[in-house]
Amino acid sequence: MEDISRKVLLGAAASGRIPNAYLFVGADSETLLEEAISFAKVLNCASCDLLVLQSSGKSIKIDEIRQISQFVRFGPAMSKWKVIVINGADQMTEEASNSFLKTLEEPLNNILFILTTVRESKVLRTIASRCQKLIFHNEKVVSDEYVEDLTEKILNIEKMSLSKMLAASQELSADPDLEGKLNSVLYRYREKTGLGAGKKLLAAREIFDALRGIQRKGNKQLALDAMFLSLREAAEH
Repeated sequence: MEDISRKVLLGAAASGRIPNAYLFVGADSETLLEEAISFAKVLNCASCDLLVLQSSGKSIKIDEIRQISQFVRFGPAMSKWKVIVINGADQMTEEASNSFLKTLEEPLNNILFILTTVRESKVLRTIASRCQKLIFHNEKVVSDEYVEDLTEKILNIEKMSLSKMLAASQELSADPDLEGKLNSVLYRYREKTGLGAGKKLLAAREIFDALRGIQRKGNKQLALDAMFLSLREAAEH
């Protein structure tokens, strides 16, 4: 079965809701680089609008990061997006990390950064917090009863009482695999609805936004409460 993270990327491309930066996390750097380049192709980027930076030795230095400023200076030339991939973001020196952080803090239209790492803890925290994290793995995604049940509740959320919604939110926020569960719910929801227009698409966006909030180290409970309440409001109108 295809990795859930790939499904999230395809959904983002289809909806046009592309964040400023992604952090691809996994166990194999070559696979992560392939995923990054594949997503660039999904966004219809020509080869001249794709820049890949990676260590030529033991680290990525500031001179290599400075290439980014020149690359993004005039925006996309041959396609809608310019994509900058930093393969092995954990290898950036402190000086390089601080220089890149300044670029990341001033997002530009139609410029997407994809950082990859096999050592997430080594990526500067302030950089990681500004990226939407996606985890890639080779394990089969297992459909469980909890994910199916929660997906059905969201599909019929107008039938849920406020107390049941808050209870579901509290239960999900305590799950140690919260991001995985929410990714799976988003995938199942898209499968069942076909990402149709109107309320169905709005609901998918609410789930996606909750996931982004959690990945940015926000308050899990508040993000999920807001998601459920917004889903209920959208279903009732």
